[in-house]
Amino acid sequence: MNPALPKNSRVDNRKSGVNPALPKGMDKLERKSGVKIITVSGAHSGVGKTKVAEMLLKRLKGWSAIKVTVSHRGSICPIDRNCGACGEGHSDFVIESDRKIIGQEGKDTRRLKEAGARKVLWLKTKPEALERGIRKALALLKEAKGLIIESNSALKYLQPDLAIFVKNEDSVLKPGAEEIFNKADLVITNGKTNRQIW
Repeated sequence: MNPALPKNSRVDNRKSGVNPALPKGMDKLERKSGVKIITVSGAHSGVGKTKVAEMLLKRLKGWSAIKVTVSHRGSICPIDRNCGACGEGHSDFVIESDRKIIGQEGKDTRRLKEAGARKVLWLKTKPEALERGIRKALALLKEAKGLIIESNSALKYLQPDLAIFVKNEDSVLKPGAEEIFNKADLVITNGKTNRQIW
């Protein structure tokens, strides 16, 4: 049992050489890029991606974070939540750094900042501009000690030092999540059926 995770969670080490005792030892990861990058992805909305990112940021002092929201097609959000990107009239992508927006009550960006992220960026992008948006966001944080990136889609364009996937025991992967699941180094499985245990 990993002491850093809730009782009913399980961590599966998918690649040898990666210490599954998350997050102890993360600061010793071998760099694949100029900045250490850990991605946190998940089976579906509400599975605990932000909670895992918060736990990492509390341990990885001085790291920054990027929250990626890919807009859905059309003006109605299919997950019926205020994701902050659907229906907005922005251009291909917007990188939000304004403290008032990052710190809005109820937003994941606020949780990341409160968990200790030195800087938080919120990339809101259309699907076709995702790669360009990620490149620009990474360039803005090129001096960071390390980055936690909360996103499924971004993993298509990144080779992170560590890719974490969060799911419930009974999770049904949302479209596109299977490809991301197969790229994961570690899988965190919430042990309570139909209930997030964080």
